[in-house]
Amino acid sequence: MRILLPPGKVARFTGMALLFLACRKEDAPPAAPTGPVSKQELNTWILDSMRYYYLWNTGLPIKPDTQLSAINFFNSLKKTTDTFSRLIDLSDQAGTVQKDMLHAYGIDYTVISINDIQQPIGLIKFVIPGSAAYQNGLRRGDYFTKINGKQLTTSNAAQLEKELMNANNGTITKAAINGSSVTDSEEVSIENRLLLENPLYASKVLNIGNKKTGYIFYNYFDDYYDDALLTAFTTFKNNNVTELILDLRYNPGGSLTAATALSALIAPGITENSTFIRYTGNNKTGNPSISFKSLLSVPLSEKYISFSTLSAGRPALTRVFILTTSLSASASEAVVNNLKPYMQVITIGERTYGKDKGAVVITDMRTPKRITWALYPITYLLSNANGEGGYDKGIAPDHVVDELGTQPLLPIGDTADPLIARAISIITGNGRTGSNERNVIVKPWYDSRKKASMESRVIIPR
Repeated sequence: MRILLPPGKVARFTGMALLFLACRKEDAPPAAPTGPVSKQELNTWILDSMRYYYLWNTGLPIKPDTQLSAINFFNSLKKTTDTFSRLIDLSDQAGTVQKDMLHAYGIDYTVISINDIQQPIGLIKFVIPGSAAYQNGLRRGDYFTKINGKQLTTSNAAQLEKELMNANNGTITKAAINGSSVTDSEEVSIENRLLLENPLYASKVLNIGNKKTGYIFYNYFDDYYDDALLTAFTTFKNNNVTELILDLRYNPGGSLTAATALSALIAPGITENSTFIRYTGNNKTGNPSISFKSLLSVPLSEKYISFSTLSAGRPALTRVFILTTSLSASASEAVVNNLKPYMQVITIGERTYGKDKGAVVITDMRTPKRITWALYPITYLLSNANGEGGYDKGIAPDHVVDELGTQPLLPIGDTADPLIARAISIITGNGRTGSNERNVIVKPWYDSRKKASMESRVIIPR
């Protein structure tokens, strides 16, 4: 979520200046700078903001070199192990921010070695319905060998994706596997467009034994679609759903307000004043506990849904099954961790990415605005209502299942999918819960969704 906060020193200076004027009317505040923004002015703004908001502000250099370029200066301030804080030039987003494959071409894929097949092969994991890729026939589970006619290898996968992202269109050469033989088939055209998505791709009621189970596949946290979540859960409630499978396997994060809304639809026994998340900051930002009500009040989309409206659609649940992989990051991990004080959370799949920190967004709020950059410094460590956090190495699953170990991949929401099947086996009590069934041996080499998980961060609204 991008809530614009004033830079530390600018905000403090304004308050100090007003106080000073009240005491000594004959003195005027210093004149605002004019003319082009100098390197010194920009870097001073970055440094002042980092001194106030940065989680590790006590480790900042005493006399940093303010004559460096903005990016180099910012990197010189960061803790060496900090890979999440970021500085973006808002006047040149094309040069600093790129779409990921899913929102450019409508596909996510991985590059794998499978069984005894010598050559690596591409595997489509997800396709946005309505995209050119979908309309031209690409589906989850399809194999491919070439991108733009170039043979896929373990060493060129990243470069071929980069070439796609820099082009307006491209091709994928589909393939079929028969034993250890790979045969190319048709070439499928794909187009680079800005694709917007309703991240709630699947919502249905499953009849499992004598229990009704809700299933949700949620691919990104976007509070604009909280009403869609509410509709889905209201349907669950009206159908007397008592179990829930929440599929976050490819979800890299997003809006913390959306994560709060989803959790409010799941967690039993909470009130609007219950704690959703706790922040542990530096000596200036403190250690606040944030309620469901507070976070629901600051949606990025400005589409506000109250806690009472959400709680009215909450089904009667005592536990939730959450499906995760190494791509599940940020807000996804917050949901997994922050539901634990309120109910039983059973995770199935792989260890999550590992982002237990949050950032504020700092921009220049003055009129006229001089600084065109946005700063995302890591500001808080994150924990749940019980103070439990520390998942920087990821959240380990209760039941390890590798979806790639079962081929072909089945459609999203298929009850035979290995992660969903494991949840069903636990619900019914009829299946094995300690093994990791496979029908192929797979080694992953590259994943196009990893970029989104790497670049996501929990943005702290104020």
